[in-house]
Amino acid sequence: MIDIVCYTGGCCGDLLTALIDGQGVDYNKTKMVITQERSKLKKPHLFANNNEKDQYIIEASAQWQSIPSHDLRYHIDRRHCFIGITVKDKSLASWAAERFKQLHRPNVWNEMQKSCGANTINDYAQMLIDFSNLIVHHTDKIVSLESICNGTAIQDLKKYVDNLQPGNEDLYRNWLTLQNKIPT
Repeated sequence: MIDIVCYTGGCCGDLLTALIDGQGVDYNKTKMVITQERSKLKKPHLFANNNEKDQYIIEASAQWQSIPSHDLRYHIDRRHCFIGITVKDKSLASWAAERFKQLHRPNVWNEMQKSCGANTINDYAQMLIDFSNLIVHHTDKIVSLESICNGTAIQDLKKYVDNLQPGNEDLYRNWLTLQNKIPT
């Protein structure tokens, strides 16, 4: 079965997805980039219905060990087993919100504003915390943004993923080195 990493933008879900399966990933500035084909559930509104999403997961399972997703409601409704990313620390949530805005084109920030109503970095940071409070009720497979940023995400993933690919420690170390001003 494929590992689904469900998270909100800015919370390093592509990194976790890449740590599980590094196929077709690359760096772009300070973010991990997953191919568009592998990232379709990050834009769930592009699917006509949940049956199309189901078919996508079946097809993705034949190619990858993991995929990223922003479609929490779909995974809850389908009772999928997934890994969730949470953040509790307000300053780290603000870092993630700012990171999200800086790493994306303005139209992506505008899309997010329309979709969830967060108009400022502060609003989006609060939304990240609210999402975290919700997701813990639907999965016990949690990796916190705090652990991602302090270098312990691989240990956390090992609790949930049987076969992490070799070499991901280097990938993770390189990613950590590229990050700027992570609040401590």
